Amino acid sequence: MVLGDALRDSPSHFQEPCLVALEMLKFGILADTPFEAADKPFPPQVGYPRDADAATRATLLLSRLMSLVPMKLKNDMWNADVDFDLAAFHSLVRILKRALRQLVEASLASVLLLDLQRASLLPNGFMCASPKREDHLQTPAVLPTFMLPRACMGIVVTHFLEYRGNPAEFPLSTAAKFPCCVQPIEDLKCAFAFWDDLRRCVDRIAASSGNEELAHSMVLPSEILRAKQREMGMAPASS
Repeated sequence: MVLGDALRDSPSHFQEPCLVALEMLKFGILADTPFEAADKPFPPQVGYPRDADAATRATLLLSRLMSLVPMKLKNDMWNADVDFDLAAFHSLVRILKRALRQLVEASLASVLLLDLQRASLLPNGFMCASPKREDHLQTPAVLPTFMLPRACMGIVVTHFLEYRGNPAEFPLSTAAKFPCCVQPIEDLKCAFAFWDDLRRCVDRIAASSGNEELAHSMVLPSEILRAKQREMGMAPASS
């Protein structure tokens, strides 16, 4: 009930990624610590952190969560950086999203089996997950589709957080670094808005449940993000 109340006030294009993030938190698979290698250590060339300080953990959490937001991409292969942390994180996201999609399909099948005539009420493309041409965050689907995401947004967020150049040159340098992205700056601003909305949901759930640990874990990442936004001239008007 509390989760539904929190998601009810989210913009429609943020509801699904917010739900995925909150489900990951509920099952304890969303953390800000580095992943551990299963069989053998990560290659040194990867530069993957073993012992992360508070700032590194905040960066990991920001990039992981904002990677749940899709980017508008050209019809081409991803020809920029690959992030091993986000690749590992998205292996968990894929498992959860497949389970959630199967739950939606099973629930729909259960309803239709009680009365097959209800199938005529479903519009064409009721689970079509293809992005609309005019807005890549919207789809024709009327039910959650939980399509498997790409980690592109998280990679661009990490680039933003680690950028040390001239803020005025950031848009052009980002477009050059990520040529597959159609509108990286606009998508970044969308990801920032998603983070703010997710934090609102977390704060609301924490206030209702009395579990403040979750809300507290987002304080430092929010401060780091807001400081970087101000530095880059990309802070929202209210901050």
